[in-house]
Amino acid sequence: MRRVLVGIDGSEESVSAAMWAATEAVLRDAPLWVVAASGAATSADWAMVRSVVEECRRSHPGMDVTEEVLAGFAPDALIRQSADAQLLVVGSRGRGAVAETLLGSVSRAVAERASCPVVVVPRHRTSFAFGPVVLGVAGCAEKDGAVQFAFAEAVIRQTSLLAVHVWPPILGRHQQPEPPSPSTVDKMRDDLAASLADWSTKYPAVPLAVDVRYGDPAGELSRASASAQMLVLGHRSTALGFGTVAHGTLHHADCPVAVVGETHHGEDLAFPEGRAADEPRNRGEREASS
Repeated sequence: MRRVLVGIDGSEESVSAAMWAATEAVLRDAPLWVVAASGAATSADWAMVRSVVEECRRSHPGMDVTEEVLAGFAPDALIRQSADAQLLVVGSRGRGAVAETLLGSVSRAVAERASCPVVVVPRHRTSFAFGPVVLGVAGCAEKDGAVQFAFAEAVIRQTSLLAVHVWPPILGRHQQPEPPSPSTVDKMRDDLAASLADWSTKYPAVPLAVDVRYGDPAGELSRASASAQMLVLGHRSTALGFGTVAHGTLHHADCPVAVVGETHHGEDLAFPEGRAADEPRNRGEREASS
């Protein structure tokens, strides 16, 4: 099974991302891979990585953790390593004077170019234990890789899935935008539920709800994230496309944001699609129950 890869730089945000990645690795019954990349792999870099690894092991005794320091530009190094990972986790901000724009240079770069799904963990929230998985959907979702990822995450977290479609205001040359009529919203909601029906059949343990909203897509999805464990977005040919919506959501979401592309390699989640909700989720739970 491929590892869960987390990129760190010593910032508080990256340490939070590493702790989140450790929990995710346990949920997936996968090894954790903690990587730092800098211009030169110094002894200080190794000390920083080892400190984070020890913190992960204290929180999850017995977990399989690998540590590594790579020389080079951080986004490029993480993107290369993502070929051997099932998930890449990064913090939404880093250290230094460019902290406010780091999302554009690191987190966004890996989200766009990694070979596997990428999760960006926000800096301003520390608990992700409750709430549904939220899936942002722009249109028809039958073949969307982000949909399968969202359902799988809901299974391993034993929670529900909320699929959200946002109707953006359309500005005319000489008129104010008008929200869709109630009948249009009802039809969009029915169409969204129909597009997810086959996926819901594949994942019967996941309660599914659909929601159609009107407004700024990034803002509405960010608001939906306030009560979510995870927000899942597609990119390029998938649900939302990686553009202003996804970028804005990555900046403002209150929960980890998973970016899933159709070019990403398949999931390595080692459980049946319809696994019972009370089935042990990882090696530790199975050993405890035996």
